[in-house]
Amino acid sequence: MTSPARDLQEARRNEPRWTAALQRLDRLTPRESEVFVMMAEGLSNEEMANRLHLTERTVRAHLSAITEKLELHSRLSLCLASYVFRNTVADDNMCRCGRRGE
Repeated sequence: MTSPARDLQEARRNEPRWTAALQRLDRLTPRESEVFVMMAEGLSNEEMANRLHLTERTVRAHLSAITEKLELHSRLSLCLASYVFRNTVADDNMCRCGRRGE
């Protein structure tokens, strides 16, 4: 029989690494937060740049800063964290988070 504390430790050990990034979202600037949420849509850098009226270079800079601040190591991890945030955390807090047309 295992203890609840041991079960919790085991569950945390098996969590994807990007889930911890959701605890670091307060590190992002407002514009970085917008870009982070857009990642959930699977947009390209060009599409995000057009939507935000920025250059692709600026979007790349934001993505680089976001990846570093959230301590992630790939665009895929960033997309997964964004998707989970947008579809669970943001919904729970009734946050519109840049959703268009809603």
